[in-house]
Amino acid sequence: MNRITIALIAIGAVAFPAHAADPEAGKVLSRKCSVCHGKTGIAKDPEVANLAGQSAFYLEKSLKDFREGIREDRRMSLIVKNLSDEDIKNLAAWYSSFEVTVKVPE
Repeated sequence: MNRITIALIAIGAVAFPAHAADPEAGKVLSRKCSVCHGKTGIAKDPEVANLAGQSAFYLEKSLKDFREGIREDRRMSLIVKNLSDEDIKNLAAWYSSFEVTVKVPE
């Protein structure tokens, strides 16, 4: 392929994404997640991951890996087994929309 063709394909992928995620739908789905991960995506249990502010890519990959058995956790594997790809995109959109600030130690 020449450069023009590649550029047009790239522009089309950005301008017309296959499916835009819905953070509001993710918010509704996150009620199940909040038991362990907290209402704001910040877990109180040190053994549970914080989800707030994570990249959508990371969250989608992690959830799909749990769903497919690539990653295993008895709780996560049960909860995500029935999530569709759309559900996962929406959850990732919700949690990645949080802004987390960091205080650098002095």
